[in-house]
Amino acid sequence: MKKILIYIVFTVLPFFAAAQNNLLFSQANEAYNKGDYKAAVELYKKIEETGNVSANLYYNIGNCYYKLQQVAPSIFNYEKALTLQPNDSDILNNYQFAQNMRIDKIEVLPEGFLSRTYNYLTTLFSMDTWAWMAVIFIFLFVICFIFFYRAADSLQRKLFFGGWTLSAFLALFSFIFAFQTESYKNNNTYGIVFSNEVNIQSEPNLRSETLFKLHEGAKVQIIDNIEEWNKIKLSDGKIGWMRIKELKKI
Repeated sequence: MKKILIYIVFTVLPFFAAAQNNLLFSQANEAYNKGDYKAAVELYKKIEETGNVSANLYYNIGNCYYKLQQVAPSIFNYEKALTLQPNDSDILNNYQFAQNMRIDKIEVLPEGFLSRTYNYLTTLFSMDTWAWMAVIFIFLFVICFIFFYRAADSLQRKLFFGGWTLSAFLALFSFIFAFQTESYKNNNTYGIVFSNEVNIQSEPNLRSETLFKLHEGAKVQIIDNIEEWNKIKLSDGKIGWMRIKELKKI
């Protein structure tokens, strides 16, 4: 009897949950198409609560909030979608529309070629993908190494020598970027301002000098925190302190 119950829990219930989420997703899409964006958000949120999240789900939630003219929630959900699919053209396009609703126009400091390339590679794949690539290249290295020593003529030896040399380099490259990607993710924490207007202070207290103001939807990098305060940095290089409750981490 216990085996039957375990079978039901681990096989039947996941299918039931997936079917329920598919039903909610269809209902949410229908509500969105009818222009009932609030109802659509509530239905999409129910799916999110189950832990069955995806770039498509966050993209749809972002679209709903964009239609409702809610700047911060729309940008926040587009950002979450981009963490799962960084180069998706539809998400990037709608994200740009949402950014145009922001009050703050924050310039981005120009990056050098090497910095741009490094940032591109560290966000191109997840750590797991880089790690699997390293394993595959190590396997190819072993195969080429074996065939190199068993090659009958010099041409084959040159071919397999080149193969195991290239595989070794790519395995090392993938291995390094697996760690760099995880390090980049841990050291680059961002948040979206949800308050209508925020004073950015010179120190983590309200008595300090107000350096500048930020408004709903502004994206900041979180570089430190003390109690209820975050030290933030903007893409134009400005740094200051704001209260944790005034933003949401991506």
